[in-house]
Amino acid sequence: MDKIVVGYWDCPYCKNKGISGLEKRCPACGHSQDAGTKFYLKDKKEYVDQDKAANYGKGADWTCSYCGSLNRYDAKVCVGCGADREESSGDYFENVQKQEEKEAKKQEAKKPQPQQSGGMMKRLPFIIGLAVLIAIIAFACRPRNYAASVTEKAWDRIINVETYTTVSESDWEVPDGGRVTDEKEEIHHYDQVLDHYETVEVEKSRQVQDGYDTHTEYIDNGDGTFSEHTVETPRYTTEYYTEEEERPVYVDVPRYQTKYYYDIERWIPEKQLETSGTDDEPYWDETALTENEREGEREKTYTVEITTEKNKVYEVNISEELWDTLEIGEEADIVVKSGRVKSINGTELN
Repeated sequence: MDKIVVGYWDCPYCKNKGISGLEKRCPACGHSQDAGTKFYLKDKKEYVDQDKAANYGKGADWTCSYCGSLNRYDAKVCVGCGADREESSGDYFENVQKQEEKEAKKQEAKKPQPQQSGGMMKRLPFIIGLAVLIAIIAFACRPRNYAASVTEKAWDRIINVETYTTVSESDWEVPDGGRVTDEKEEIHHYDQVLDHYETVEVEKSRQVQDGYDTHTEYIDNGDGTFSEHTVETPRYTTEYYTEEEERPVYVDVPRYQTKYYYDIERWIPEKQLETSGTDDEPYWDETALTENEREGEREKTYTVEITTEKNKVYEVNISEELWDTLEIGEEADIVVKSGRVKSINGTELN
């Protein structure tokens, strides 16, 4: 059975402290408990006599809406002013909740608001450093204009030649035009197939109750007293054990399929006919193709060497159209960004 413990309260008028919750009026100034009263416990507990304890813990005190006095739960009229209970404005717990909400708002208002300027000042060195770094990168990567001259031109042209010849291949199917020379049953893929089950021991764990932890709780009754009761919380420990399990064992089973070996005619790369030079007359090599040859893709590259006034040399691949407009010794305006020539005489490069 729960025990009834005496609570205490402080008089807000004369500042008398530690008044027994069983006393409805302050013994120093005579002021009664009111809506601002909150009961508390002392370290040393005082228990209500067993004969009187039956009168407590049955209901919270109610608040008179006229004089604000706290009255026992079973009082029909206010002991302070005689007002009817039916006109009460709440009880002890509602009063405490309102006070806590009010106090929470006060504490929130007291919290220092983040100062934008102060925070900015703390971050100022980092911001300045970052800005300087960005400025250095931007400065180093900014486009720069240079007066330069064309010091060398070069060109390179390639004709790829393919030959139509018979090649040997293999596959799971024969393409059109393929002539089968051999067939073999070979592994196409593997399937995982259940072979058997094996028994294995597996370590597992479970939570097992290992007794109870006991502690005492005190509940505010709202009438100047607290109820003391003992709470038992189950305590658990981890228990490890082994258990046998049947696990499937799989094997890789090869699946065979007919693989075909065949001859077939294909166009395959045979050679390259390359021409190059540093003059202004690029040309293609003459192609003397046999009956089983054909011309494949043609490739061409045009390069200029450009030297700035400070003897910085850039070698740039450009289009044939731009290459044709440039002459060795000719002045050229170039734009360089991040160490690469981005344009020549206003023509953007890829």
